[in-house]
Amino acid sequence: AACRFLDLQERTKMIEAEEIYFDSGHEDHVHDIQWDYYARRLATASSDRTVKIFEVGEKSQELIATLTGHDGPVWQVAWAHPCFGNIVASCSYDGQVLIYTEKSGEGWQTVHKWNSGKSCSVNSIQFSPYEFGVLMLACASSDGYVTILMHTGQDNCWTTHRFAASQLGCNAVSWSPVGCIGCRIEGDEHEALRIATGTCDNAVRFWRAQPPAQGELSALPSNSLQFIEEQSQHNGLIHKEWVRDVAWSPYTGVATCLVVSCSEDKRVYIWAKNSPQEIWYPKLVSTFNAPVWKVSWSAAGNILAVSSGEDEVTLWKESMTHEWHKMGATSFDDEKEMNTQGDNNNHPASNLPPPPISGQPPPPPMPPQFQQ
Repeated sequence: AACRFLDLQERTKMIEAEEIYFDSGHEDHVHDIQWDYYARRLATASSDRTVKIFEVGEKSQELIATLTGHDGPVWQVAWAHPCFGNIVASCSYDGQVLIYTEKSGEGWQTVHKWNSGKSCSVNSIQFSPYEFGVLMLACASSDGYVTILMHTGQDNCWTTHRFAASQLGCNAVSWSPVGCIGCRIEGDEHEALRIATGTCDNAVRFWRAQPPAQGELSALPSNSLQFIEEQSQHNGLIHKEWVRDVAWSPYTGVATCLVVSCSEDKRVYIWAKNSPQEIWYPKLVSTFNAPVWKVSWSAAGNILAVSSGEDEVTLWKESMTHEWHKMGATSFDDEKEMNTQGDNNNHPASNLPPPPISGQPPPPPMPPQFQQ
C-alpha cells in the first residue's frame, strides 16, 4: 500500500503539481490520508485495521506511530485543531470511533472509544471548527444516523447527540465553517452548528442546530442538541446514485456559502447559498467517466480536488463568470495503481490532501484539560 501527495504551485492559468510518492507500510488498501493543521504530519487509514502517523519533511517521510484498536477496515481519519493538542480520530467498518491523543513522554494513547451499538459501519468523521470552543466530532454511519461526540472539558467525559440524516445509510459528513452565510439568524447572536450530509438515498442535506442561549455547549446533556433540515432545491435529490462525499468550502470572507458533493452517478455538484433566506441550489461542475469517490478543497477554498474511479485526481477552479474549469490532473502509474475492486463495501481508496501551509500563525492557547 502506497501514499502519494501533491505540492501544488498555482501559475497564471494552470496548476503545476510536484508529486511525492512513498510506501506507507500498510498491509492492505489505504482508504484515507489527512494532513494535520500545519501540514507537517500525515495520518493514513487502511483495511489492515491500523492508522499510521508520519512526520513529513520536504524530502523525507518518517513513520512515528502505528495506532491500533479497530476490528475492521478503517475508512477515515481526522485531526482536531492543535489548540486541543495532538488528537486524531478514526472510524471503521467495525462500528467504532477511536480518538487518540499524543502525550509527552507517553506516545499515542486511546482517550475515547465510541461504539454505535449496532451492526453498522461508521463511514465518515470530521472535527468541528475550533471557534466553538468545544471539541466535537461528527460521525456518519450506515444506519443513517449522524452522531456528535462532544467533550465536556473533563478527562475522558463525553456526551453523545444523534439525529437521523436518512432512512438509509449516511456516507459523508462535513461541518460548516464559522462565519459563513446563514450561520446566524437575524436577532440571534449565537453561531449555529451546521452540517452537510451525503446519504445512500442519493440526497445531499443541510442541517442546523442552535446552541444554548445560556451556558456552554460542553454543559449540554446527551441528546439535547436538535438538528433541523434547511431547505434545498429538489429537496437535495439531485444525484441519481449514492452520494459518496460532501465538503464545505472554507470561509474566506466571500458572501456565498459553498458545499461540493460527489456521487456514484459520476457527477459533481456545487451547492450555493447567497443569503440566510435563500434555499440551497445546485450547479453541475462536471460529469466524469467513472463514479466519483472523494472531493476536497484547498486551504484557501479556491481550488477543488476531485478523486474518481478513473484513477485520476482533477483540480478545478471557478472563473469570474462562476463557471468551473479543469486546471490540472494527476493519474496513477500502472505500477503504483491502488485498485479498490473487491474491497469491503467497495469503499473509495483515494484522497487528495490539501497543499502544505506555510507561514501559518500559531494556534490559540490549549485548553487546560488537554495540556500535556
